Amino acid sequence: MQPKIGLLVDSALDIPEEVSIQDNVEIVPLIVTVKDSEYYDRETITPDEIYNWMNQDVIPKTASPTIELVAKSIDKLIAKGFQEIIAITISGGLSVTNNVFKQAAKLYPDVKTDVIDSKNIGAGGGLIATYAEDLIVSLTPFEEIVDSVTHSVERSRVYFYIPSLKYLRLGGRIGRVAGMVGTALSIKPIISCNPEGIYYPVAKVRSEKKAIDKLINLALADVQGHDHVRMAVAQGNDLDLMQQVTDTIHSKLPTQFVYNGDVSPALGVHTGPGLVGIAVQID
Repeated sequence: MQPKIGLLVDSALDIPEEVSIQDNVEIVPLIVTVKDSEYYDRETITPDEIYNWMNQDVIPKTASPTIELVAKSIDKLIAKGFQEIIAITISGGLSVTNNVFKQAAKLYPDVKTDVIDSKNIGAGGGLIATYAEDLIVSLTPFEEIVDSVTHSVERSRVYFYIPSLKYLRLGGRIGRVAGMVGTALSIKPIISCNPEGIYYPVAKVRSEKKAIDKLINLALADVQGHDHVRMAVAQGNDLDLMQQVTDTIHSKLPTQFVYNGDVSPALGVHTGPGLVGIAVQID
């Protein structure tokens, strides 16, 4: 009999809603702290609340899930009868969440668990998790899922534009984008994650329009020549910009389905309002 496989992810992956509601999926929330009060990412605090705090010059802080929070989600999967677990996390180069998941998995030696580092963030990691879920639903064997998803990590990309580097700098997650802090205000960076899962500037342009055009062109170049592709466009407090980018992609790739969604509160803390990003996942 095919083992029942659960999918365990953290909330910074921004998986599509249609995936998050599946019975075999559990999402472990990151922790967001605002004025000494702790909240669970997406569970007890929303993206809109994060941006409202920012508008009042209150900058929230974030932390990885605790081992206890991860264990709680594993317990839920076990209670539902899932004997094997595929776990996928935000980039280990940006957070200790991947390591926390591994530590929690060791508490369950009788449960077959593989923890995969997405080397990605937000919708980028969310599409990798979506690919894993599609494989689980198609009854692909555990080891084959791990192998396929691991290889997909190497071929998946996320690109995002943010109006200001202020929040990345304040949150200490600026990675290799640090050299751009203090440059001319007219410079608009397109940021991605390198093979180690660290932020880096993939392009620098001089207007928002050029930034959006470059963002779209980078994503379209990645899907060229591939038959099995997932795409997503995510936004941080700018629905109109997300729709504009999505419409442009549809005009270029009319048969391509594009997931839409918002950035989790834990990510919004570090990127600030105005983000738009495109994720590409290739099987």
